[in-house]
Amino acid sequence: MKQSAPFSSLQRRIIFFNLAGLAFLVLGVLYLNQFRSGLIEQRVDALETQAELIALTIGETAGYGNGRTDYDQVRANLVLARLARPTGLRARLYDSRMRLTGDTRNLGTGPEAVETAPLPPAGAPASPSARASSALERTYEQMTDILRPAPPRYDEAGQGGISRDFEVQSAVRGASRSAVRVNDQDQLIVSVAVPVRRMDAILGALVLSTPGGDIDAIVRGERVAIFQVFLVAAIVSTALSILLANTIARPIKRLARAADTEGTSAARPLNPERVEIPDMSHRTDEIGELSAALIRMTEALYKRIQAIESFASDVAHEIKNPLTSLRSAVDTMKYAKTPEQRQRLLDVIAHDVGRMDRLVTDISNASRLDAELVRERMENFDLGRLISMLAEVTRSQGEKRGVSVAAELPGGALTARGLEGRIAQVITNLLDNALSFSPEGGTIRIVARQRPGGIRVAVEDQGPGVPPDNITSIFERFYTERPEAEAFGNHSGLGLSISRQIIEAHAGRIWVENIRDPEAGPEAPVKGARFVFDLPA
Repeated sequence: MKQSAPFSSLQRRIIFFNLAGLAFLVLGVLYLNQFRSGLIEQRVDALETQAELIALTIGETAGYGNGRTDYDQVRANLVLARLARPTGLRARLYDSRMRLTGDTRNLGTGPEAVETAPLPPAGAPASPSARASSALERTYEQMTDILRPAPPRYDEAGQGGISRDFEVQSAVRGASRSAVRVNDQDQLIVSVAVPVRRMDAILGALVLSTPGGDIDAIVRGERVAIFQVFLVAAIVSTALSILLANTIARPIKRLARAADTEGTSAARPLNPERVEIPDMSHRTDEIGELSAALIRMTEALYKRIQAIESFASDVAHEIKNPLTSLRSAVDTMKYAKTPEQRQRLLDVIAHDVGRMDRLVTDISNASRLDAELVRERMENFDLGRLISMLAEVTRSQGEKRGVSVAAELPGGALTARGLEGRIAQVITNLLDNALSFSPEGGTIRIVARQRPGGIRVAVEDQGPGVPPDNITSIFERFYTERPEAEAFGNHSGLGLSISRQIIEAHAGRIWVENIRDPEAGPEAPVKGARFVFDLPA
């Protein structure tokens, strides 16, 4: 049995995209924020102020004066040690020839002094959070190294050596400069070089530098804080994503299970039980709309199944009648003695064959109607012109019986939207039906009017009307009630049923009513039948 994943595909996608967006936001903040550059600028300003004070003190206390450009190195180093070493900064003093004469790192120790730093306890493992933070920092540094050029390497000059640093060269010329470099441990070092003056004479240069890793520790602390916020936000975002995904995925799963109650096997046996779609239409989101749509679709499907079952039963019943008559005529043929008897039986057989042919043709047209209504595209057409043309055709047919046809149309264009051929089929059925029931010398009226929300078309005749009990059943399949003078079996009884199907497919409705004198009351005699259908605008 296939095990299901902890999260569905939709849940995984929602979680991934939410976390991805949060990650890009954090990386953008880390890359675009100005904390690092602002910190460097602040440190440069502070170093420059301190360096100018120390340089001024050295120039006043250790300079010889009288226009000389040198100073007393012993006194200068003493001042340098007293003023710079308590600050924790490294201070270096250069003479006017850029030769190193003093360095707080070596003052008070020997020329071979060894710089020491505390080491972490041996064997102490890093915490998981520290490892995660370190991994994130390394990833971030690798990305920023690609997008941002790395600072130059710091080149340490030995005791008594000549400096090659550009900031020292600038300071001995009288201009203060700053520099940002990294040491061998990739730690950031900020240096500021200022000239040492006495009066107008430049005696040398003083360089103040931050300890290695000082700025990195502050920046690292800020990044750790951002990473911590990111982790908290990621946990909250994941929880909210799961909650959001559950509100979407679980209802969809319920709807899917309801539509496929036997699982995902395509070859499963048919389920005899009725499919019940969970009713979530109370929800105001797309899930509620989907549930309502599936419920409507399921109801329509079951209605269609029931209609097919009923249609098949009705077809079998209607075909059985002419088949029974045909079989009876064939069986009687062998007992016919005279040519007249055989001719009458042949006429019955021909009539039944013709009746079956019309019945099969109408059934075939009715069965294809749904597919054609769905497949064809509805367009605007001139309904007034269509009615005029069909009324003229019916008028020529009614002249043989003295039946006249009158069309009453509005003066302007009467534009409808739908399938023109199918609407023409409806009007033709109604006109043929009215022509069948109209007495000799009668009049058929077809009236079309524009009304709020659509168009109303009515076909009126002066026949006997519709029996009150058959007002509704007249639109059922295979219902037929013809005039006594008309031969039985010339109609299949599908015309009005097809007409109703076409009108309902156009989101309209069709009905029939008897025509009476409105002033005489409901008991007045019937003066004809009126078939009416509405089409939406």
